[in-house]
Amino acid sequence: ARTTLRAASSSPRARKRQNLAEFTSMLSEELTQAAGESFHEGRKYAERTLRQAKSLIEDHFQIDEAFRMLGPLRQDSNLARDVHDWFNLVALIPVIVFNFWNWECFNWRTGCGIFQGKSVVNMWTGEYFLLFWWTTLVYFLLDMAWMLIVPQCVKSPKVILQHHLVTLGYIMVPYLKPRYGWLMGACMIVEVNTWFLIARRSFNKKGDRMFTTGVSLTKSLRLLAVSSCFYITWFVIRLGFYPYLFVVIVWEVYIYSMEVGTIFHIVTITPIMQIVFIVLNAKWTIDLIRSKIKGRGTSKGL
Repeated sequence: ARTTLRAASSSPRARKRQNLAEFTSMLSEELTQAAGESFHEGRKYAERTLRQAKSLIEDHFQIDEAFRMLGPLRQDSNLARDVHDWFNLVALIPVIVFNFWNWECFNWRTGCGIFQGKSVVNMWTGEYFLLFWWTTLVYFLLDMAWMLIVPQCVKSPKVILQHHLVTLGYIMVPYLKPRYGWLMGACMIVEVNTWFLIARRSFNKKGDRMFTTGVSLTKSLRLLAVSSCFYITWFVIRLGFYPYLFVVIVWEVYIYSMEVGTIFHIVTITPIMQIVFIVLNAKWTIDLIRSKIKGRGTSKGL
C-alpha cells in the first residue's frame, strides 16, 4: 500500500497538482502583500492630499501640522498681497454701503422686524439697486483682472476666481428678475464679515497677540475691536442669517414656480447655491472651532 501511495504521489499528475497548489498559495501571498502596500500608500496619499487641501482658516491663522491654532498668522513680506488687501478694504466699502442703502429698518431691537415674523423680502426697498449692482459687478471684475495679472497677490487664485465666476452668475438672477434684488442684497451682507476678515490680517501683519508685552494698548484695543466684529459677524451672518435666508429663498421659489407653472426657471438655482454657501460656512466654522480647541491650553490671541 505504501509503495502504491508513493508511486501515486510521484506521478506526473500528482506533481502537477502539487505545483499548482504551491503556485496558487504563492500568488495569494503576493496579492495580499501587494494589496497591503497599496492600501498603505493610498492612505498616505489621502492624508497628504487632505493636508494640502488648505482650509480658509489656515489663510488667516497660524496652524500647525496637528491643526492646532497657535495664534494670529504672521505675514511674510508680500507687496502684491498687501496692495491687493488694501484694494479690497477700500473697494468693499461702497459695495457694503450701497447695499445697506436698499434696506429699511424701523426697529433694531426686533431685528428689523425679523423676530416679529417680518420677512427680509419686505425690508428691501431696491431704491438704489442698479447703483449697488453695477458697483458689485465692477468690483468683482476688477478683482478677477487683478488676480489674473498678479496671481501672487493671493494664496489660491484659482479657487477665488472660481468663486467670483459663480458669484457673477448668481447676481445675474436679480438683474434679470428685479423682484429678487433682495436676494443679492441679503447674500452680499456677508461682505461685512469679509471686510473684517481681511482687516484682521492687514492690521496685524506681525501676528502680535493683544495685551501682551511689546504690544501697545492702542494696537491691542484696535485688534480687539476688529477681532470681535469679525467673530460676531461670522456667527451672526454665516451661521445664523444664511440658514434663515435659505428658508426664505425656498418659499419665494415655490411662490414663483406656482405663478409660472413650472420649476424649470432661473430662480430655481438660488436655493441650490444657498446650500453650497451654508455647507462651506459650516465647514469653515468647524475648522475654526476645531483648531481653537486643539490649541487651547496656552494663551491665544483672538
